[in-house]
Amino acid sequence: MTCGQCGAALSYNELGLNKKFNANAQAPLCACCLAKKLGVTVARLNEKIEEALAAGCKLFVRL
Repeated sequence: MTCGQCGAALSYNELGLNKKFNANAQAPLCACCLAKKLGVTVARLNEKIEEALAAGCKLFVRL
């Protein structure tokens, strides 16, 4: 699967980010494009992944 904005290949965690923060979108976005859309940094999205993993969320994997 690829980013709906820039065409970059999407990772498993990027797909999880889209399910969590971009659920109603027509096409999933890569971390860079999603961060821009949400007005946050990619580092902040990575922090959210770590928080979700610590809470037992199965949308993400540890890299």
